[in-house]
Amino acid sequence: MNAEKALASLLLAAIVLLIFGNVFMRYIMNASLSWGEELTLWLFVWFVWLGISYAFHTGDHVRITVFRDVLGERARLYVDAVIALLVLGFLLVLTVECIKLIMMPFVASQTSVVLGLPIPILYASAPIGAGLSAIRVVQHLIRTLRLIAATKA
Repeated sequence: MNAEKALASLLLAAIVLLIFGNVFMRYIMNASLSWGEELTLWLFVWFVWLGISYAFHTGDHVRITVFRDVLGERARLYVDAVIALLVLGFLLVLTVECIKLIMMPFVASQTSVVLGLPIPILYASAPIGAGLSAIRVVQHLIRTLRLIAATKA
């Protein structure tokens, strides 16, 4: 099992338990958990970014393949390589810009309303998720380039 899948699974389980606990407390005990909704939101944001990376790993992202499907095998591999390079560029820019945002004083000094946790922890999900996704895209690109090299022979 890879790291993204394991962490995303744990986060999803925690989210489900928190929501169930909050519903139970609210409707059965008539007392809701004041911190439950905020923690669920934080866990969900991390879950999404890890899920994006896992989807890059498994190749399960939604894609439009009409143009790609009419190409031959070799041309399809070249298109996949170009797309991987474009996605990689986007993810690297996203990672750098998110890190810049987190380091800004007005962001670095903020805390969450209920839990009092530093907001940079929440915002860090974006560059970490994008960075992990970039690693997965590089892995895909290497596999694609190896297939291109193998089809030349």
